[in-house]
Amino acid sequence: MKRKLIIGICILAVGIFLLWDDIVGFRTLDGAVNAEFKSPMEIVNQDTQNRLVMFKDKTQYVLGVYRKWNGRFYYKNDSGSSGWTASTMNGPAFLVVAEKKPDRGNFVWGALYTDIPVRTFLVEYQNGDVQEVNASRNTFVTKMPEIYRDTSEFGAASIVKSVNAYGMENQLLKTWK
Repeated sequence: MKRKLIIGICILAVGIFLLWDDIVGFRTLDGAVNAEFKSPMEIVNQDTQNRLVMFKDKTQYVLGVYRKWNGRFYYKNDSGSSGWTASTMNGPAFLVVAEKKPDRGNFVWGALYTDIPVRTFLVEYQNGDVQEVNASRNTFVTKMPEIYRDTSEFGAASIVKSVNAYGMENQLLKTWK
């Protein structure tokens, strides 16, 4: 009887050890994101208010939803994450995505694939609304205006008229239309 109890306690201890981070979370968002993947991911942007994280895997950008509870971070790649990449034959590639995130709302996000630092992105919508978004490592994430709250069909082409990327000297680097 004691032997079975000791074996049971050992199995329980090993199980808790293996699942510890899923149970108590991670101290950093970087730790939570990277625990989901075999290769390292580089976090390039974070929206703390809406609990969104953008990270990069080589040339693909991913926007995902994370949770934070009791000061610990939790991330599962299958819970509202989407990954995109862009390419072009004409200058640096410009990625723009418009989509709904579960329990968060509708967002426009993207990246300009260039080594030239981007200072701001200017997002212009079909209805004439304009948002200026500060860049983070040549990426942006912004919540869409309330008018698009109930939009059921997403796609940058149907909602976003253009996105301009501006450099540190306020020079226009590239326009997405």
